[in-house]
Amino acid sequence: MNWYRFSDLAIDDDEISMLRRVHIYVCSSKDLEPESAGGTEIGKMLFHLYRQGVRSELGLIRMVTEGEPPPAAEAE
Repeated sequence: MNWYRFSDLAIDDDEISMLRRVHIYVCSSKDLEPESAGGTEIGKMLFHLYRQGVRSELGLIRMVTEGEPPPAAEAE
């Protein structure tokens, strides 16, 4: 049986805000609504990665968008 400390399971307000930012960013880059089925799957992936120890905003973005081309630069 796996034993977890409460601190391993608890997510504070700053972490929730960061996960929301990443979720919105990734959904936007994939042209998905965050509340859509695809957006929900991205949210699940982000939460899973976070629980596995990926705690940086950039790290989460990279893990979820790996293999995808970067967003195109806007024409000036």
